[in-house]
Amino acid sequence: MPKNTHPEAQTQTQTLMVDKIEIDRRTLKNLALLIGQSCCNIQSSRTSEILLTSLDKYLGESSNLEEAAKSSLLLDGYLNVVPEWLSETERLLTEAVDQLAFILAASNLGAANSSGSHDDD
Repeated sequence: MPKNTHPEAQTQTQTLMVDKIEIDRRTLKNLALLIGQSCCNIQSSRTSEILLTSLDKYLGESSNLEEAAKSSLLLDGYLNVVPEWLSETERLLTEAVDQLAFILAASNLGAANSSGSHDDD
């Protein structure tokens, strides 16, 4: 006698197959690295933004022109770095989202194929 010939058991088995997505370890590690680096870039950008805001306020209140000029060079340096971090973060997150979309699309295709293959049963 065959096991699980009951239609409800077959439906539950098919549902379990559709609800799981398998990805290889390399892809998972790559996604984790992309998202982790993005988080690090965001944290660095926030820290820099605090520094930039404080420095800008200080320069506006400074009466020492020589000190303000030196600080302006530092401010300009950070203003060049922060947009690069944010641009890199956007690139990393876009790559992670693209990989996740690919995985989900492949999963949906697999689910459609597996549900379609059981129609003949």
